[in-house]
Amino acid sequence: MSKIALIDPFGPRKAYFRHCHLLRDWSGAGTPGYIPIPSLDLLYTAAYLRKHGHEAKIIEASVKHWPHEKVAKNIKADNFDFALIPSSYYSLDDDKYLAKVIRENTPRIKIIFSGPWVTHDPSLVLSDNSADFVALGEYELPCLNIIRGDYSENIAYRDNGNVFCGKRKLVNIGELAIPARDLIDNRAYRYAVFNKRNPVTTMTISRGCPHSKCKFCHAFLFTLKEIRYRDIDSITEEINEIVFKYKIGEILFRDQAFTANRELVFKICEYMISNNIDIAWRVTTRVDLVDKELLALMHRAGCYQISFGFESSSQKSLDLNNKGITLEQSRLAARWAKEAGIEILGLFMLGMPGDTQDSMADLHKFALGLEVDYAQFNEVYLVPGVPLYDEYMKDKTILFPSDLIKKYAMLSYLKFYFRPGFILKQLGRIRSPGDLMFLMKVGVDAFLSYF
Repeated sequence: MSKIALIDPFGPRKAYFRHCHLLRDWSGAGTPGYIPIPSLDLLYTAAYLRKHGHEAKIIEASVKHWPHEKVAKNIKADNFDFALIPSSYYSLDDDKYLAKVIRENTPRIKIIFSGPWVTHDPSLVLSDNSADFVALGEYELPCLNIIRGDYSENIAYRDNGNVFCGKRKLVNIGELAIPARDLIDNRAYRYAVFNKRNPVTTMTISRGCPHSKCKFCHAFLFTLKEIRYRDIDSITEEINEIVFKYKIGEILFRDQAFTANRELVFKICEYMISNNIDIAWRVTTRVDLVDKELLALMHRAGCYQISFGFESSSQKSLDLNNKGITLEQSRLAARWAKEAGIEILGLFMLGMPGDTQDSMADLHKFALGLEVDYAQFNEVYLVPGVPLYDEYMKDKTILFPSDLIKKYAMLSYLKFYFRPGFILKQLGRIRSPGDLMFLMKVGVDAFLSYF
C-alpha cells in the first residue's frame, strides 16, 4: 500500500481584493466568484485509489489558506510516498515553487503534476525536474499506474534527458466510486452572494462535451473529444449522500454540457421530485441542448441557475470559431429559461476571429437583450493546445491586441453591472454585512480596473 497526498494548493493570484481560488481540473481557470469549491477531480481520485487499496489524503490548502511551507510540513509529518499537484494556466510557476518546498522537506517523495497545460506540454515541469511524473488528462488512471510502476498509459516522465509520453486511455466512468467527501471539510465551502444555500459542493453526471469543436476550447485535452455518462443509480446514490449524509445545501454541477443526455436529465429530475429531494443546484450547458419541457422540469427539481456559452452577438464569429450554434438558438434558450423561472449566467467572449470593434462595443446590448441575470465578459481564450492558439501563432493578425479586447470587456462589465436596476436587485439580496462588503469590493475593483 502506498500513501499519496492530493493537494488543492493555495493560489498566488488575487481578485476583488481577495485571494483568487483556482479550478485545478480540465478548465484550468478561476473558480466562480473566486471562492473555493471542492475539487471534484481530487475527490474522485481519492475514492479510486482507496478502492484499489492505497491511502489517499486531500490537503485542502486553498480553502484553509495554507501557505506552501505548511503543506510541505504536513506531507513530511505523514510520510507520503507521492504528492499530486494539480496545476492551472495561472499558477504554473507558483506550483513549481510548491514542488520545490515539498522536495526540500521530503527528498524521497515522488511528485506528480497534472492539469491541461502540462498535459499538452509535460516538458514544462519535467525538463527542470519540478515533477517526476505528469498525469496526462484525468487523474485516476495515471495516479494508480504511477503507484504500481506502470508508465505505459496516461503518464509522461523523463529518462536520460528525454520526455516520454504514454498512450492516452480514458477511465471507465462506471468503475469510479462515489467521490470521497469524507476526506474534506464540506462545511468550509460557502459562497457569499451568488448562491441560494450553503454549504456548496460539486458534482458531475458526465465527462466531456458532445460538440468538442470550438476552436478556443481546451477541454478535449482531458476528454479526448469523447463524452461519457454515469448511470442513474450511481448519480442518485451520490445525491442522497450529499443531501442526507453531509447535509449540503447546494450542488454546482461541473459538467461541460449538463443536458447533453436529455433522457438521463429527465430521470434525475423525476427522481428528485418524486423523492422530495430538497437541494438547490445549477448547471452549465449549450443553448442547442435545451428545450421548454426540459428546463421547466429542471426548475421543478431545484435548478435555479443555468450558464450558457452565448459567446458572441456575431453569427460570423460563432461560425468561424466552430461554436455550432445560431443567434436564434441563443435567444430561444434564454427565453425558455426565463419562462421556466431559471436565472441565467451568460458567458460571453470578446476578440474572437470574426469580431469587430463595433460588435465588441455592443456585446453588452446583446446580453441585455437576452435578459441574462449575470454575465461574464472574457477575453478570448488563447492557451497552448487549442486550435485557435495554433492559428494565432501562424498569423497574429487574426486577433485584436489584448489591451483593446480588455478595454471592451471592461466597458461591457460597466454597462451591464452598473445599471440602477441591477444594483437595486442585488441590494435586495443582501443577507448580511459580509454580503454588502463583498458587493462593494467587486464594484470598487471593477471601477479601478477600468480607470
